[in-house]
Amino acid sequence: MAAFLVSCARSPGPPADSDVVVAMVNAAPITLQDLKAEIARIRGVVPSVAARSGTRTEVSRALRQLIERSLVLREGERLGVTVTGAEVDEEVRRYRADFPPGGLEKALLQEGINAEEWREGLRRSILYRKSVEAITRPLAKVTEQEMQGVFRERFGKATRPERIQVRQLLFDSPETAAQAREKLEEGTSPEDVVTRYSTGEGAPLDVDLGLLTREELPVEVAAELFALPAGGVSRVTRRDKTYSLFLVVRKSPPGAYTYAEKEPEIRKDLLERRKEAEFRKWLEAEVGKADVKVREGILAELSEERK
Repeated sequence: MAAFLVSCARSPGPPADSDVVVAMVNAAPITLQDLKAEIARIRGVVPSVAARSGTRTEVSRALRQLIERSLVLREGERLGVTVTGAEVDEEVRRYRADFPPGGLEKALLQEGINAEEWREGLRRSILYRKSVEAITRPLAKVTEQEMQGVFRERFGKATRPERIQVRQLLFDSPETAAQAREKLEEGTSPEDVVTRYSTGEGAPLDVDLGLLTREELPVEVAAELFALPAGGVSRVTRRDKTYSLFLVVRKSPPGAYTYAEKEPEIRKDLLERRKEAEFRKWLEAEVGKADVKVREGILAELSEERK
């Protein structure tokens, strides 16, 4: 009887993908689940629909990316990089802004994505970006001489077009917008206008659009605004369900660019390029010296050649 029970007992099933280690990177594991999810991402498929197999090229690329990510995150940990709940919440808000109320949750549900797992994915993504920034910040440097050279090359002979600084006030009705226009022409400040026409349901939207060229303004208002003097107010303009007034705060005539106004833009551009170059150099060196152990048998089973 005992022998019969033993013979009828179920044999243990295959281990879960999350328990199968396909590689070790400086003692940090990469699981089969990680690898399949990365292959899915390479294919442009949501990670929840993990790939069951992949071509040799896909498997090799996915493993390389996971190895690199492991090295970056380990270095970020060494440098003390962390992600707060507030940072994740802010990232969620940015995604949520692209959906109607409840739309984000509906989209996740339709894709079969667990909300908490998705949030954890956001946290890891932020952690990776912050780790890259922490790694490259001390490596990427630009000199004043470099920036001045770029300024001469890009802007030395260029002429800045005429620009105007524009402020936009948006209202819910044409009547309110017309009344506000009268007040502005009488000399009432935009701040007082916003306060005057605020209600319990909300307030007029006040947006500083910054310095703009003709080409950067909507065609229907560009000519009118450039013809106005500083302090001038446009006619009421309707777009969709809102009614706008445009205020010309100040006018900037055409002329030569100055190094002072272009220096921040040049510095940012050079630093971004330098950071990218330094990061690739750092990563190549780290991959070269990393202790990576791969279970080739599992990769071979996962791989499939597609004709």
